Amino acid sequence: MDERVFYSYNTWKTGAFTIPSGTVERDIHPKVLSLVRDKEILILPGLRQTGKSTLAFQLIFDLLTKDKIKPGKIFYFNFDDMALRHELSSSFDNFLKIVERFTGDDIKVQKDTIYIFVDEVQKLPGFVEYIKTLYDLHYPVKWVLTGSSSLELKVQVKESLAGRSITMPILPFTETEIFRGMGLSSPDKGTIGHFILGGKLPDKRTLKEYQASLMPYKQQIEGIFEDSLIFGNLPAICLNRDIEKKQLLLRNYRDTYLEQDIRNLVKEDKLWIYQKIMEILASRIGDLLNYSNIASQLEITVDTVKRYTMLLEKTFILKNLTTYSRNIRKEVLKTPKAYFSDLGIRNSLLGLNSIAQAEKLGQSGMMLENLILERLLSISSVSAYDARLYYWRTKTKEEVDFIVSSPVRALPIEVKSDKRIQLRQLKGLKSFMEKEKEEAGVVIGRFEDADILDEGGKRIYLLPYWLI
Repeated sequence: MDERVFYSYNTWKTGAFTIPSGTVERDIHPKVLSLVRDKEILILPGLRQTGKSTLAFQLIFDLLTKDKIKPGKIFYFNFDDMALRHELSSSFDNFLKIVERFTGDDIKVQKDTIYIFVDEVQKLPGFVEYIKTLYDLHYPVKWVLTGSSSLELKVQVKESLAGRSITMPILPFTETEIFRGMGLSSPDKGTIGHFILGGKLPDKRTLKEYQASLMPYKQQIEGIFEDSLIFGNLPAICLNRDIEKKQLLLRNYRDTYLEQDIRNLVKEDKLWIYQKIMEILASRIGDLLNYSNIASQLEITVDTVKRYTMLLEKTFILKNLTTYSRNIRKEVLKTPKAYFSDLGIRNSLLGLNSIAQAEKLGQSGMMLENLILERLLSISSVSAYDARLYYWRTKTKEEVDFIVSSPVRALPIEVKSDKRIQLRQLKGLKSFMEKEKEEAGVVIGRFEDADILDEGGKRIYLLPYWLI
C-alpha cells in the first residue's frame, strides 16, 4: 500500500489528528462507542453520505483521547481505494502484511487489541469471510466495518458473521443532530419518544405540559421540518443554507449512486430502467408495491421490477414496511409499502424544489407521512426499547399508516395533513384497536394543540407533527 495514501488516512500516527470543528456528534455515538469496546465485530451500514466515515473517525478520536489507545494500535482503510482493493484481491493475506508492517510485529503475538476500521467493506468480495477466519482464530483485533450497500454485506454477514457481529444502521440526521449542527440547543422530546415506543401512556395534563415545554422551540422545529420535507436530512445537505447548493448536491448524489453503486449490478443498457423505477416509486410513497403495474408501465418483466426494487432497499434508498399481525391471518395482505429513506433523494428524482410545488401536485400528505416514518425510525434507533415498525391493512380496506410494535403494546399511528380531525378519519385506528384489544392510538397532523379523545374508554392522541 502506498505509504502516502496510508498516512493521509491514518494521520494520528504522525500526531496530526483532530476532529474538524463543526463536526456533529451523532445521537447514536455513545451507544456505538460502547460497542467499539466490546469484542464483537461492529458493522455500521447506511446510505451514502450519512456520515459513516465521519463517525468512524470520531470513534478513533475517542479511542485515542478517552481510552488512551496508542496511535500505533489503530488502523483505518477505505475500500473505495481501487489500488488497495487490487492489491488485496490477489491475496487477502496482504492485508495482515500491511498491518504488521506498520505495527512492526507479528499480529498474532500482539498483547494489546488492535482496532481496525474498514470503510465500504462490501466492495472487496470475500473479505468479510476472511475477517471471520481471523476472528475465529482469536486474533487480537477489534473490527469496525462500514458499508453503503447491504446487498453483499448482509449476505456475507448472515453467512459468515452470525453470532460474531452487531449491526448498528447509520441513518440521516435526526432533528436533534440538525439543531446541534446549527449550534443550537435542542428540545427534549423524550416524553413522546418514550410513549410511542412502549412507555407509559401520558394523561392530558402531562401531554399539555410536554407541549408547553416545546413551545419556545416551535418555530425552529417547524423550520427544520419544512426544510426536511423538501431537501431531506443527509448531513451535508440539511446543514447547507444555500438552496441552489442543496439541489446541486442532491443531483450529484443521485448520479453518484447510479454510477458507483448500481452500474456494476445492472446492465448498462438497463440503467435507465432502474432510474425509471426509482422515479415511479418516488411518486407512490406510502402505496402498496404493485410490481405488475410498474412492469406493465415500463414494458418489462415483473421479475425485473422485483429485483430492482430489492436493490433499492438493499442500498438503503427504500424502506419497505411489511404488514402487522400477531398471528397469520388470511385477511391481512402481504404486499409491502414503500417509502424513501430520505425525502431529499426522493424529491430530486421528481424535480420537487418547494412546499408550494408539492402542495400544487397534491403530494404534501404523502411527504408528511414519509417524514414521520423517518422520525419514528430515528427515535427507535437510539432507544433501549425493542420496537418495530409495520403498517396494517385488511382486504376490506381497513388500514393504519404505521404500527409501532413493542413487547408492551402495538400502537397504531395515522398521519394526516389536516389541521382538524374528522371522525371518519379515525375508522382505521378504532378498528385496529378493537380487533387487537389495544387501548391507545395516535393521529399526527398539522393540529394547533395536542389533545386526547376518549372513544369508548380508549384513548386517541392528537399530536401536532412538531411534537414528534
